[in-house]
Amino acid sequence: MANEATSATGSSGELVAAEIVSRLIIDAAYAGAIMPPLVRVADISGDSTLTVEFPKWPLLSAADLTEATDMGNSAVNTASTLITADEAGIMITVTDMLLNGAGLGGLEPFAEELGKALANKIDTDLLSAVSNFTNSVGASGADLTEANFLSAIYTLELGNAKGPFVAVLHPYQVNNLRSAIAATTGAVWGGASAPASDIGAFASLYGVDIVQSTNCASVNVNVDRQGVMMPLGNQSGLAYVLKVGAKTELQRDASLRATEIVVTAVYGHGCVNSAANGGVKIITKHE
Repeated sequence: MANEATSATGSSGELVAAEIVSRLIIDAAYAGAIMPPLVRVADISGDSTLTVEFPKWPLLSAADLTEATDMGNSAVNTASTLITADEAGIMITVTDMLLNGAGLGGLEPFAEELGKALANKIDTDLLSAVSNFTNSVGASGADLTEANFLSAIYTLELGNAKGPFVAVLHPYQVNNLRSAIAATTGAVWGGASAPASDIGAFASLYGVDIVQSTNCASVNVNVDRQGVMMPLGNQSGLAYVLKVGAKTELQRDASLRATEIVVTAVYGHGCVNSAANGGVKIITKHE
């Protein structure tokens, strides 16, 4: 019979396996990455370039006029930040002995872990760029407090940042903030104490959505965690440049009796607006 679907290199069986693994990895990667939907995104997947230039408009001021007097010209000199996309990836090797024992389903956990690894890489890169923000709240070696959270909001508002805002915090920072609110005796919620349901859900505080991520950077020689509060989406001071999304290839190594699963992506990341209207660092005690 000539039309069998087998595990041989180049056969329909191998192509089906590659497609299944690829989709599992892509699903895991996009489900796991929390930062891209929160920041400014430039999709250059269809363009013949690896770079994007993000302009920043200067602050312009109008002035009083005098009748019959010609107006003076205002110079408009924009600054810009160039972000370049480059490669990131991971590879694992699955032996024939493992596949012979586990069957095709044995690839699923590997695929999901590879997708999660890529998602963590993207989030870690974007959160590391938080260090470029000029403004910071919190104190080194001290727990995150409600006052710190309010200070971050005020810093953004004072810098004329456009809402809505979002905060990305390490779970330890969230725990500190939750504990501080639970212990308060002030009527900050319009009542004697914070409603237990609000503290438990902790999805939004003072109109700011809160997202947890263990990828928040360790700073100050692992003394502190670095979270961030920033405008959401296109107003964010962080940018993500997408050139090539998660791509999966299977490569057969016959002499090793194994199959390499290679996952790559091409993207860029960086801080394109370090001022107060771009975002503010939240630096507090490490767990």
